[in-house]
Amino acid sequence: MKIIDLRIPARLGVWPIMLLVGVCLVLGWQITTVRYQPPAEGALSRNNATVVVADPSACPASISDGLATADIVVPLAEILGHCVRQSLAQLEQQGKAVILPHEWRDEFSTLPALKSGQAVYRVKVSFSTTPQGLWSLVLPTTGNNPAILVNDRLIGWGGSFQTPVARNTNRPLMFTIPQGLLIQGDNYFDIYVVSEPAATGFLDRLVIGRAEVLEASYQRYHFFRSTLPQIIALVVLVLSCAMGMLWFYRRQDREYGFCALGGVFWSIYTLDQFVVNIAGSYRLWDWLSVVSLGGLSLIGVFFIHRFLQQRYPRTEQSLLISLVGLALLLAVVPEAWFYGLLRFVAYPVMCFSLLYVLLFAAHAAWQVRSADLYVLVAAGSVVVLLAFYDLMVIWGFESLAYGRFLHFGAPFVLLAFGWILLQRFVRSLQAMESFNAQLIELNQELEARVEEKTRKIAQSYETIRILGQEQVLLHERSRIMRDMHDGIGVYLTSMLRQLENDTVDRQQLSHAAHHALNDLRLMIDSLGSASTDLPAMLGMFRTRIGVALEACGVDLEWNVDELPPLADFGPERALNLLRILQEAFTNALKHSSATCIRLSAKTESKSKGSSLIIIEVCDNGKGFNLEGRAGNGLKNMRYRAQKIKAEFAIKPSVLGTCLEIGLPLPNV
Repeated sequence: MKIIDLRIPARLGVWPIMLLVGVCLVLGWQITTVRYQPPAEGALSRNNATVVVADPSACPASISDGLATADIVVPLAEILGHCVRQSLAQLEQQGKAVILPHEWRDEFSTLPALKSGQAVYRVKVSFSTTPQGLWSLVLPTTGNNPAILVNDRLIGWGGSFQTPVARNTNRPLMFTIPQGLLIQGDNYFDIYVVSEPAATGFLDRLVIGRAEVLEASYQRYHFFRSTLPQIIALVVLVLSCAMGMLWFYRRQDREYGFCALGGVFWSIYTLDQFVVNIAGSYRLWDWLSVVSLGGLSLIGVFFIHRFLQQRYPRTEQSLLISLVGLALLLAVVPEAWFYGLLRFVAYPVMCFSLLYVLLFAAHAAWQVRSADLYVLVAAGSVVVLLAFYDLMVIWGFESLAYGRFLHFGAPFVLLAFGWILLQRFVRSLQAMESFNAQLIELNQELEARVEEKTRKIAQSYETIRILGQEQVLLHERSRIMRDMHDGIGVYLTSMLRQLENDTVDRQQLSHAAHHALNDLRLMIDSLGSASTDLPAMLGMFRTRIGVALEACGVDLEWNVDELPPLADFGPERALNLLRILQEAFTNALKHSSATCIRLSAKTESKSKGSSLIIIEVCDNGKGFNLEGRAGNGLKNMRYRAQKIKAEFAIKPSVLGTCLEIGLPLPNV
C-alpha cells in the first residue's frame, strides 16, 4: 500500500491538521462527559446514603436461584431479603454516611470488610403526600449486581447472584415500584450490591419518579451505555471481515490484514461493555479483555509502520515479546497480584503503545503533509484521549460510575479509514479516467491503421475462401468422377462390350446392369446428409440390400445400437464403407449358402480411453477357409478399410463367417 500524497498548500501551514485534531478532541472529550440526565421535573435524585458491609453469615458469596436446605427450597427473593435485613441490623453501629456515587476502593482503609465484595446501602426518601400512580427507580450504574428493596420489600435485582454474578457495571437498570408501596413520610430504599473484584464496586446516585417520566431518559442512557457498544462491536466486526477479504485478494497490502485483525481485537474488547452473564471466572474475563487491548495496541504499531512503509523490526519484536510475556505472566500470577499488574503495568503499557502510534503518525504527517495522515492522526488523537481517560479511571483519578470510553473511539477510526479508502478509490478512478483518455487518443490514431489492415485482411480471407471453395469443388468433382469411373464405368463398359458382340448373354447383361444400378445407389446414399449419421446410413443400406435378400430367400437379422456421430467422416469414406458392406453381403449370398445374415453395430471401449464402432456381418453358412487364396473381393474390402482408417478382420467358424469392421472414434 503506497501513500498517495494530497499536499496542503503552503499558505495553510499546519492549521488544517490542528483544527481537525482540535475538533476531534473536543468531540472525544464530550463523550467522556455524558451522564445520566433525569427529567428536570417529576424526578427525585438522591445522593445521600448510609453504607454497611453485608453480613457474611446471611449473605452467601454465591447464591443460586433457589437454595436447598434439607427438604425446603428457599427462593432467591427470601435469601436476598434475609441478607439485607441481617446486614441492616448493624447499620447503627457500623454504618457510614456516604455521598453517591460511592466507590469502594476509596474505603478499604476505613472499611476493610468491603474487600469481601458485598455491601448494603440505605437511602431515605420522604414524601409530604402519598405518591400516586406507578413509580420507578433508576440506577444509572452499579458494580456489579444489585438487589433493590423498598420499604423492606424486594422489587427486583440485576441478574444472577451465582458466581460469577451478573455484570451490570456498564448498563443502567430501571425497576418498577409496585403501586401502594410508597407511603407518605419516610421511605427506605435498600440496595444490596455484589462486586467482584471488590475494587471495582460502587453505587451511583438513585433517581426515582413516575415511570412514564423516567422512561425516555432511561432509554436514551441505556442506548448510550449498552446498545451503542453492541452496535459498535458488530459494525467493527463486519468491517473487519470486509478488510480481511480485501487483504485476501491483495496479499501484498498487509495493512488491510492488520486492520482486520485489529478490528477483531477491538470487538472482543468491547464485549466487556455490554455482556452481562460472562463465561468462566472474572479473572479469565478480565484477562481476555486486557489481552484483546494488548493485541489492539500491538496491531496499531505494526499497522502504522507498514502504512508509512517504514520498518522497525527491533521495536516490533521488543513490543511483541513484552506483550506476549505480560499476557503469560497475568495468566499464571496469583489473583492478589493480578489486578495490581493490570492497573500499574498492563494498561499503562498498552496506552503508551497507542500514544506511540499517534506520535509516529503525527511526525509523518508533519513531514509529508498528506491528507490521509491528517485524518488518521485526528482519529488516533481521539483513541489516545479515551484510552488515557480509561487509564485515569483505573488509577482512581476519574469515577468508576461513569464507565470507560475507549470503545467509542472505533467510529472515529472507522470514519478515518472510510475516508482514506474513499479518497484512494476516487484517485484510482481519476487515474483510470486519465489512462482511458490516453487510450482513446491512441485508439483514434490506430483506428485508421487497423481499419486499413482489416480491409486488406478481409480481402485476403475472401480470396482464400473462394479458392478454398473452388478447391473443395474440384476435389469433390474429381472424387465423383473417379468413383463413377471405378464403379459404374466398369459395369457400363462390360455391358457395352457384350452388346458389341454378335451374341448377347442377357443374364450377364442383366447382372451388369443391376451392379451398375446398385453402385449408383451407393454413391447417391454416400452423398446425402447421412454420411456422418451411421445409423441412418445403415438404415438406407438395409433398404437397398433387402430386395436382394428377399429374392434369395435369406433372412436378415438387424441389431444396430444407438451410435455416436462420426465427425469428418464424409461422403468418400461413407461410400467405401457401404461398398465393403455390399461386398460382404454379396459374398455371403454367392458363396456361403446361408439362410440368415446378421448385421450388428455397437460401440466398444478399448485400452487407453479409445473407442471403436464395431460393425459385424455374420452368416450361418458353410464358413470360409482363410488358408485359401484370397479373391479380388476380399482384397478390395481390405483396401477400402485402409482408406477409411478402419480395422478389418474375418472370423470364420463352423457356424459361418463373421466380417468385422472397427471405425475409430476420437478420444473425448
